[in-house]
Amino acid sequence: MTPRNRILLLGFSLVGFAFAAAAAWVHYRLLTDPGYVSPCDVNATFNCTQAYLSRFGSIGGVPVALGGTMWFALVGLIAAFTRPSERGTEGAAGSYIFALATVGLAAVLYLGYASFFILKTACLLCMGTYASVAGIFIVSGLAGSEPMMRLPARLFGDLRAIGSRPVVLVTAILFVTGAASAVAFFPREMTAPAVPAQGAASTLPVGFEAQFANAWAQQPRVDLGVPAAGAAVVIVKFNDYLCPACKAYEAAYQPILDKYAKSNPGAVKLVSKDWPWSSDCNASIRQSIHGHESSCVAAAAVRMAKDRGKGDEMAAWLFSNQTQLTDLNLRGADGGAPIKAEAARLLGISDFDAEYRAKVPEIQRDVADGARLQVHSTPTFYINGVLTTTDQGNLRPDVFDLAIKIELEKGSKK
Repeated sequence: MTPRNRILLLGFSLVGFAFAAAAAWVHYRLLTDPGYVSPCDVNATFNCTQAYLSRFGSIGGVPVALGGTMWFALVGLIAAFTRPSERGTEGAAGSYIFALATVGLAAVLYLGYASFFILKTACLLCMGTYASVAGIFIVSGLAGSEPMMRLPARLFGDLRAIGSRPVVLVTAILFVTGAASAVAFFPREMTAPAVPAQGAASTLPVGFEAQFANAWAQQPRVDLGVPAAGAAVVIVKFNDYLCPACKAYEAAYQPILDKYAKSNPGAVKLVSKDWPWSSDCNASIRQSIHGHESSCVAAAAVRMAKDRGKGDEMAAWLFSNQTQLTDLNLRGADGGAPIKAEAARLLGISDFDAEYRAKVPEIQRDVADGARLQVHSTPTFYINGVLTTTDQGNLRPDVFDLAIKIELEKGSKK
């Protein structure tokens, strides 16, 4: 490997690492902040969010962008620790990088095809990584001095030789540790939190209940304008039927609500308010979150179903089909079409659009309530006016259960 090729490989790997790290950061924000809008979302054609949140954005739950940062880091480290004038252990560095680049080029060609021809969108950050991989492929093809067929035979010997250079060994250990930590701690799409089995012993630490009760008593309460109608506990939830976290907490909290419906009939009331992440009916957000374009249609469909006594059935259908609906939206298809078809089947609605127009003002009233309360994530919960949703998320199911229990005991003492 010549000094010039080494510098070119370092340059391409650094540029590619910067693009991939920026993409990983955007993906992280999209998973952790429902209100985040990526700066590289220029329009429907140039849109990073559609790529990252599609089925092509992750492999086995690991974001492709995160894998890209590791790939570029590995290429850069090999190039950085190569001594161009040296033969032997490092004489094959260019060939090793070429082997990595061959795999990398195949990956970006597939991802580029998926982006341009399946999702029909272009990710600017992704295009930067594509160009960097192509540059590395070309330069390493010229820099390789070892026949590719001989690399497997000498690989283990070259790895053992790393031990003779302490700096290289320490760097390799740090790289492996950092890569494993990034994969382990990068947030995944939310799944339902574990719910303690009914009748099971509490998983809360000793003394926690008293501490929580004291802290709960100090929390401010707001008047949500929701009539109790005889209930001792009124739970208000701001919800989007296409929000994965809303689906998860629906599954996590419902057994608790069912338990109180049996033990204290009519004492606990849940009111679901709409906060669709779609600018079609939510004027409080700058633009729709990609994948949620049909959230307003979903909210309206549930309202139509409630009018016919089938609200729970429609809500359950939406949560059950959430992944397919959001995937349609991400691919630029009409995610609202299956919702309208289900409304026709379940509710017998023949003119969905006409009823939709009548429901939008009702949805917007919920949105106005949420804007007044500064809702910025879904689901957002209030229990008797106490906000239980924070930047760290919602209450664990057993703590949610404890909060309801405290409010019921408080009501019984009045």
